[in-house]
Amino acid sequence: MDALLSVVDRVRFVAFDFETTGLSADRDRVVEIGAVAFRVRKDDGGWVGVADGAYETLINPGRPIPAAVSAIHGIDDLAVSSAPTFAEAAGELIAFIDGSILVAHNAPFDMGFLRLETARAGLENPPNPAYDTIAIAKTAISGLPSYSLKSLASCFGIVQNAAHRGGDDAKVCMELFIKCINLIDTNK
Repeated sequence: MDALLSVVDRVRFVAFDFETTGLSADRDRVVEIGAVAFRVRKDDGGWVGVADGAYETLINPGRPIPAAVSAIHGIDDLAVSSAPTFAEAAGELIAFIDGSILVAHNAPFDMGFLRLETARAGLENPPNPAYDTIAIAKTAISGLPSYSLKSLASCFGIVQNAAHRGGDDAKVCMELFIKCINLIDTNK
């Protein structure tokens, strides 16, 4: 965490979240991308995030979305019927995250989808480093019964308007990242 704290105010971050057709990056596909770019600066009250843009789009996965999955995120086949495919949206996403450090809740999950979806689109895997807010939260505050995004948002008093939607989850992830950075910096 010391390495992160040493650069936190000198880099651009992008908190991002994918909603998907299931849990396997090998078998499933992205149905929504939510991303929030931000910078972090220190003021008298600690570290604060400064928004630096957002990117959000539904994605047509080219296959039916299972009803059980739609019940979780509320995205169904009709909602994505006229949406771009990942291959069609990938250029905008890659341009948006270019040069940024990525932040995701359960980063191995989202990074797995990013890696495989860009490969399916015939593109190179973005070289962005990524931080996982689950790991950061465990460093900031140990012993919680759950490190789900919903539980951590509640623990830190972060308003979550639309759980399991890409844009809102990305925004909550950004706020969680900043809250954890403050705790880690205070307790070092």
